[in-house]
Amino acid sequence: NELAGVILRASNLYDRLAKVAEAKGGVVRILDHELRGFYVIALGKGSISMAKAVEDRAGDYIIDGVAVVPKETPGKLSITRVIESTHPLPTESSVEAGLAIMDLLSRVKPGDHVLFLVSGGGSALVEVPMEGLTIDDITRVNELLLRSGATIQEINAVRKHLSKTKGGRLALEVTRRGGSVISLIASDVPGDDPATVASGPTVPDPSTYGDAIRILRDRVVWDRVPTRVREILESGTKGLLPETPKELSNTWNYVIASNMDVLTEVSQYVKSLGMDSLILTSRMEGEAREVGKYLASIALEARFRGVPIREGVILSGGEPTVTVVGNGRGGRTTELCTGFALSVRDVDSVSMFSIATDGIDGNMDAAGCAADGSTISNAIKLGINVIGELKNNNTAVIFERLGSLIKTGWTGSNLNIVTAVLVLPQESLK
Repeated sequence: NELAGVILRASNLYDRLAKVAEAKGGVVRILDHELRGFYVIALGKGSISMAKAVEDRAGDYIIDGVAVVPKETPGKLSITRVIESTHPLPTESSVEAGLAIMDLLSRVKPGDHVLFLVSGGGSALVEVPMEGLTIDDITRVNELLLRSGATIQEINAVRKHLSKTKGGRLALEVTRRGGSVISLIASDVPGDDPATVASGPTVPDPSTYGDAIRILRDRVVWDRVPTRVREILESGTKGLLPETPKELSNTWNYVIASNMDVLTEVSQYVKSLGMDSLILTSRMEGEAREVGKYLASIALEARFRGVPIREGVILSGGEPTVTVVGNGRGGRTTELCTGFALSVRDVDSVSMFSIATDGIDGNMDAAGCAADGSTISNAIKLGINVIGELKNNNTAVIFERLGSLIKTGWTGSNLNIVTAVLVLPQESLK
């Protein structure tokens, strides 16, 4: 599908970085900053793409650098040291990566500059637990929150108060030594709050130890987290531990790529074909299967009433979640498409597809999937129990057997999920 290709091209982080970094006349210009030399710290799923663009544009000015990436990420860097780590849950590899970053930052002297390249996934890839905690403690908390259906904002607020690398603490390592921080951020979170992307390693943190406790209680996991975690958070509320920084000097944070950027480019492409296009939101949240049903309701209004458009492409993006209760294969896109398919069963001229821009969704080897009015009937003909697979979080099997999975391979990007609802005769868009 050409539209899927447009989404992937619009998500390309190498291209976006290349537009904001330029070496000329003995200096490197990065947005409004002129540098004669700098360190590079890249963390997140987009590290290779982002760091490669900086190396290609300004490699002669890089003093040293570290890029932390998920294990088996393709691509190489010539100057910046690449460290493989784990995602979505942190492990000892995450600690090794965090310590390597802190070791590099310990070399910063007054007047030095550090360029951070931050993308989604950095929260798990880089970790140094607070004193008294182990990586197993952090992993347990993350696992409980992921399974509880907590939002990314909630998960990160808790992470920041258990870690030495999150919630502005990495920037503080630079500025307290007299250095300055420029952070270029590729946002994978609804609303593009830089404090939330990768748990905001260079961004002041408004959340508190008290907020972390409230979130764990609200998600009904407070009594299940390790005792040491509860003790750390309670000590923090009593002022016995330093809070995350609420202000940072000599620190500049810029969101240079976002889900809305992708939606805008895709919408322009659709309009260039002479079709109507509407962007609903880049802040899509909620249980993925329910989001799918909601998008189906919009598709049905368009199909039968011509509202909000009579014919065209309705775009949305964001961070739906999946509450895991089963042990199957799938992700947010397949649960979203299943919810959609159940609601548009046997309706013609209505379809959708959903793509995770990093190329890998959930625990399957696919970026997303496509669904239409025939999906459920065709699945039943193949003997698939759609409701049963949905209950078991095993929705990948539905689209796998139907040949409706979208496989792109690793993209080197991470700008969240993009969903396109098509209210068109099937031959209108190839």
